[in-house]
Parts: sequence; C-alpha cells; structure tokens
Amino acid sequence: MPMIQPVRRSKLSEAVVEQLKELIQSGVYPPGTKLPPEKELAKQFGVSRASVREALSVLASAGIIDVRQGEGSFVLEADLSRYIPPVAVSMIAFPKQILHLLEMRSILETSAAELAARRAGDREKAEIERAMQGYLDELRAGRVGDAGDLQFHQAVAKATGNPILVELMARVSDLVREGMRYTLGQNQGNLKRMREVYDEHDRIYQAIRERRPEEARAAMAFHLGKVREKVQREMNLKPPEDGQTHDGLQGPGTGAGEPESVASPFPSGEESGR
Repeated sequence: MPMIQPVRRSKLSEAVVEQLKELIQSGVYPPGTKLPPEKELAKQFGVSRASVREALSVLASAGIIDVRQGEGSFVLEADLSRYIPPVAVSMIAFPKQILHLLEMRSILETSAAELAARRAGDREKAEIERAMQGYLDELRAGRVGDAGDLQFHQAVAKATGNPILVELMARVSDLVREGMRYTLGQNQGNLKRMREVYDEHDRIYQAIRERRPEEARAAMAFHLGKVREKVQREMNLKPPEDGQTHDGLQGPGTGAGEPESVASPFPSGEESGR
C-alpha cells in the first residue's frame, strides 16, 4: 500500500497532486473519505500549507475531490482516468498555460466590454447582473464560483450584439471555465480576494450600465490583469515587460493575504458600488 513520502521536487504542489491521486486510486482514501486537514497533509508531505492548498485546488478542479467550505476535502466517486481531457490536464497541471489563456481573453474581452458599454440594452444589462448574483450564490453555497464567473463573461460578450464573438466565446468556454476553476479555487477561504473579484466584476458592470466604453475596457483589463498577476506570483514569474497590467486603473491591493474566516459573501457591502 502506498505511503506518503516527503516531496523533493521544484514544483511542490504538482508532486503533492500526483501522490494524492495515487493514494486515492490505490484505495488509501476511498470515495467518500475526508482527507486529512491541510496542516496535517503539509506536515506529512514536508511542504507548506500553500502547496497543499494549491494541490487540493487542482484536484477539486479535476473533479477528484470536493472541497466543502468549513467541512474539509472529500474524495468523490469516479474513475480518475476519465476526468480530465488532455487540454484540461495542460491547464491545471501547468499554470503557464493559463497565462496563454488569459492573454487570449484579454485580447477578446477588453474589446467586448467596450462594445457592450456602447450597445447593451436593458435585457443584456439585466443578464450581466443576474450572472453577478449567480456568482454570489455560488460563494454562499461554498462553491468556487466558476459557473457564475463564466456566465458573467459570456453575458458581457452577448451584450456586444456580435454573434461571431458570442460563438467564439462559447467555443472556448470549457477551456475558460477550467482556468477559472483553477484561479478561483486559489481564492477559497480568502474573503478579501473573493470580495475583490466581485468588486472587479461590479466595476465592469457599472461601466457597461452607464455607457462608459473606455472605463469598461479598462475595468476588464484590470480584472484579467489581477488574475494574471496572481498566476505569475504562484509561478514566481516576472511581470510583463510593459509593466502595464492594469491599463492605468488604480484598484485594490494584489496580495492574497492571510485567509480570513469566511462567512460573508457579501451582504453588507454588495450594493455599495451600485
């Protein structure tokens, strides 16, 4: 029976992922089992809690475990070999691929936000707002929020009135959602960053609602830039050469910070920007 071994690789979280998958496949942690707490796993693997947290996020993104806020991580009933298609494996195992995805999204979605601010009618604006509410509902249910996040960005694309752009976004939706699962999964338990993501969405929505195209473009660039910075920090990469991640917008601080005790999302302040 496999036993946990101290990890000695440059990318520690990837090694933790592989060992946990092996332990799950071998029956050490059968379906329905609750995994040991982060602190205990970190001690057994000989890595930091951040590496364990990232590994659990990858496994959750792959559908191998279910991370339940306030309860722990539970092994799901499934065949591991069929969970992740090849492109998705590339996305979650190699975060650098997410940077390529974010570059593509920045090209498309900043222009989409600008067009949406010029063209969106009441129906399209209402759909964007419903997507924001869906994101909040997911957080309140202890989920990652990727479904609501994807719905928000697709609603912005739809608000452009450009059917080809909408179709293009639909064709890459699985890939985009996989990236969202990875990046949003890193925010679980960090109320500050969860709130920042919501506020970034709200800033985009407000600019679209009030027909401020340049601000909508800048707000989308800021939002995707924050995600890119986060992935780069996790990979210990340097920022882009141009140094212009945020298109000049001043926004909330970048650091993930210490995880906060999660209770909110976000009744007292969620209307503040509206």
